[in-house]
Amino acid sequence: MFNLLKKDADFSALTRPANVEYHRVFDTVRETGAPHFLHGAAVTVWQNRLAVCFAFNRGEENSATEELLISFSDDRGMTWTKAENIAVPSGRADSHGVFLPRDDGLWCFASSFNGLGEPPLSSKGHRLIHFKDLKMKAHRFDGVRWEDMGAAAEGFWPLGAPVRTADGNWLLAGCDTRWYAAAALSRGGDLTKWDVVKPDTGGEVFTEAGAWVSDDGGSVLLVMRNQSVLTDGRYHAAVSLSTDGGRSFGECEISDLPMAAVKPFCGRLSDGRYYLLFNESIPGKPAARDRLLIGIGNGGDFGLERFYVVDEGYAAPSGRRLALSYPYAYEHEGRLYIAYSYESAPGMGRNHNDAMLAVLRTDEL
Repeated sequence: MFNLLKKDADFSALTRPANVEYHRVFDTVRETGAPHFLHGAAVTVWQNRLAVCFAFNRGEENSATEELLISFSDDRGMTWTKAENIAVPSGRADSHGVFLPRDDGLWCFASSFNGLGEPPLSSKGHRLIHFKDLKMKAHRFDGVRWEDMGAAAEGFWPLGAPVRTADGNWLLAGCDTRWYAAAALSRGGDLTKWDVVKPDTGGEVFTEAGAWVSDDGGSVLLVMRNQSVLTDGRYHAAVSLSTDGGRSFGECEISDLPMAAVKPFCGRLSDGRYYLLFNESIPGKPAARDRLLIGIGNGGDFGLERFYVVDEGYAAPSGRRLALSYPYAYEHEGRLYIAYSYESAPGMGRNHNDAMLAVLRTDEL
């Protein structure tokens, strides 16, 4: 078992940081008049503006009517511009993605596919997902309009923020066309051509990866959603280590971190500490998404030492707490901006969410 927990943690006694702000980026019912699919919010800062993008669909999740939308804020998240398309609707599902802010523009790497195919089974009989003709599309914003930079990778869906490796490549963590964990490496500074690398999951459903990179850029740890292996009634995060800058990955292992079967987000604060955003896996509710946590490391080895509550879903009429999931974060001027999905239609399921933003002060973590 891989040790992500560097100290004992009492998850039942966690508290929120002293000063947390919450802002609703996109209220689905208020903006559209009805609950709809919304998922995969990502956040960044570019030219002193907050930006949040997300997938939106008036139809069913992962269908051809899926759109990639973006909103901006000029007042640290208090108010937001009307959501606009990043990708021009093309008859394909243009779903959620990730950001890379640069001097030459705001880049967004996002998934595009032709709906779902017949769900395959893994070698151990676990049901997977088939994203038909999945591509990672690159888009660049110059401050006025979005430019389609083409298909940057085949068979890859980016889910983690870009990180730099020792050889100067950018690395993105995510999943492949059949929902297995995967990573993509840029060809140096060329952001329009990426090569996909996959760990061997051994037939288990380890998927939707995030990635930490070591100080020297040579070691990369994938932290993966574990959808198939229960340990003492809970799911625990799966991991896979690369020692060659992400060009290959070693054997997948189950870790000691109880993490629900949902996408995590790996990041690193400017002071060098690693952090992880995730949902805790609870006995009896191993896949629950009702409490979003952040774990903080010490800046040395890959791992986590202390934990805080980011948000908890309020109780629905049924008594079940609403789901919070698919976090993504960006640090700017002493604040950690965390975007995530917040369930907006209790009881309907189908990822009917609002896009939410939590703002934490890094000196309180």
